Amino acid sequence: MKFKLKVLFLSVLSILFGNTAFSQPETRSIKETRKEIKQIEETFNVSSQNINLDSNSGLEDYLKVAAINNPRLKSAFYNWKSDLEKTGYVGALPDPSIMYGYFIESAETRVGPQNQKFSFRQKIPWFGTLGNKKDIAFEMSNVSYKKFQSEFLSLSYQVKSAFYDLYFLGKEIEITQDNIELLLFWESVARTKYKVALKQHPDIIKAQVELGKLEDRLLTLKDKVRPVKARLIAVLNISSTIELPIPDTIVFEEAPALDKNYIKTILENNPNLDAIKYMIEKEQYAVKLANKSSLPNFTLGFDYIETGEALNPALFESGKDPWVASVGINVPLWFGKNNAKKNEAKARKRSAEYLLKDKENQLTAIAEKIIFQHDDALRKIQLYRDGLVPKAEQSLNASYISYQAGKADFLNVLDAQRQLLNFQLMLDMSKTKLAKRQAEIDMLTGIELPSN
Repeated sequence: MKFKLKVLFLSVLSILFGNTAFSQPETRSIKETRKEIKQIEETFNVSSQNINLDSNSGLEDYLKVAAINNPRLKSAFYNWKSDLEKTGYVGALPDPSIMYGYFIESAETRVGPQNQKFSFRQKIPWFGTLGNKKDIAFEMSNVSYKKFQSEFLSLSYQVKSAFYDLYFLGKEIEITQDNIELLLFWESVARTKYKVALKQHPDIIKAQVELGKLEDRLLTLKDKVRPVKARLIAVLNISSTIELPIPDTIVFEEAPALDKNYIKTILENNPNLDAIKYMIEKEQYAVKLANKSSLPNFTLGFDYIETGEALNPALFESGKDPWVASVGINVPLWFGKNNAKKNEAKARKRSAEYLLKDKENQLTAIAEKIIFQHDDALRKIQLYRDGLVPKAEQSLNASYISYQAGKADFLNVLDAQRQLLNFQLMLDMSKTKLAKRQAEIDMLTGIELPSN
């Protein structure tokens, strides 16, 4: 009986070669799948010895390191491997038994005394029982494979999420430093005006207060770098002595607004849903197996009895050794026990079916939220980049010119600078949110979003 397994071709290897999206599943036999598992295992062992991250490392490098080095992913992989190996023995016959008996007192027969006995017994389950057991093990390996796939996608999202958060933190630090430098310039202008008695001393105080607030913010942001890096280091499973650079750019697609078709795509491709579907198939085979509990099993046996010479050696067939063939049947009399097995299997199947429906409902709600956040972030990027940030820059320049001409208060300059700082941060925050939402959709579907 040949079994087929839907497997993404070397999912871990795909990312090692730079392809972060999963390809369409391929149907492979158990033998072929074992070869793929061996290749992945060898990749884990060999590639983990060549981990090299430096200041030039980027997101793709982090994804490769995580794919070959993350212990949680390896745990899911070996769980898949162990479940697949079960298909190699659960469908086999039980071990036969061989017995030896020695007649302490020989049993005298017409042809001679019986001295010793050799017996062989083999239990044979009802027809189809072993096949059902193998089917159950096979479907369980499919469940474990889908969990491995889900763990791989989740790992990719965790790496991207931490990377994007580190990028945004770097941008916050950079923008805050630029604003401190700009505020130092405003302070010098206020000092100059104060020296020539064009402005009052409070303008300098206002600048210094604002400067103190920004310097405190900068120290807080720099202190946040360490825990954010620690989060990325933990996912990569690398030494904390490795200094990870703060990325200065991130890559994301300004994809068009998402429609409801992405919910359908998620429900069709989500590996956690696929795992539950395989679980339902497993329970279907379990129901078939439970139904066979009311059917008998067989025991085939052979006995060989060594017989000595008769008292009269000339007797016909003197010392002839007899052979005995036997057939045994166990009778499943305890119907209550067998019915309980059937009811248990049916209940597990119903439980898995309801679990699938609940998971679909949850994913639909999650997808709706992600689609909203994705489209909202895309809209905000366009709003801040194309509208508010340029206008805030114009407002700041106009306020500065008016202040120089003595037509505006210094507080107007500070307000304009605060507004520009806020808009710049909101722009980079929106970029980070969009990239994270796209990564989250990739995690739920294993399919990259199309670009324009």
